[in-house]
Formats: sequence, C-alpha cells, structure tokens
Amino acid sequence: MKRLRAAAMILAALCLLTLIGQRLVSDSLDSLDKGLARVEILCICGEYPQAREQIRYMTQSYQKQQAVLAVFIRKDQLYELESALYGLNAYAHPDYLQDLLCETGKLKSQLNGVRRLFFALL
Repeated sequence: MKRLRAAAMILAALCLLTLIGQRLVSDSLDSLDKGLARVEILCICGEYPQAREQIRYMTQSYQKQQAVLAVFIRKDQLYELESALYGLNAYAHPDYLQDLLCETGKLKSQLNGVRRLFFALL
C-alpha cells in the first residue's frame, strides 16, 4: 500500500511539474512573440527609439526567465534565441527596416520551433 501511495505521489508531482512547465514556456514564448510584433509595428511606423526600448525590455525579461526555461528547454536553443534578440537592436534603424523584418521573421520561426519541440515532448 505504501508503494502505491508513493507511486501516486510521484505521478502527481510529475503531472504538476509538466503543467507548470507548460505554462511557463507558453507564457514566455508568447511574450516574446508579442514583443517582436510590437517591434515590427514600431519600426514600420518610424518609431525607432521606442523599438529599441522594446527590444531592450524583451532582452531583460528573457534574461530573467532564461534560468527557469533552461529546466524545460535545451540550453543551446535558448542561447540561439538570446543571440538573435541581441542582434535585433542593430537593425532598429530606418536604413535597415527590411533587415529587421527579416530578422524578426527568423526569430519568430525559432520561437515556433522551440514551441513545437517542447510541446511535442508532452
């Protein structure tokens, strides 16, 4: 009877961890996706200082979440996302609008890839 109770507790803990991980990863990736859409809109409207501020905010929030995300997502994928985020700041200039849109598209593809890999394991 004790083994059955221990097995049930372990199963409940794993289910809880899975649900928490799903929520954290989903919220983090959705936040980045919305931030990228906002950066695109700001740059298209010509508001480059605000776009740079949005990129800085996204980078800071991603750095805070990275340690928790590393529990659920491979670190090499997190580093790829981080380096792509840092690179966006260089494109927030009127001369590089098309490059910025291309880079945000690549970053959104990376986010979707991470999302698919994570949720495929569930």
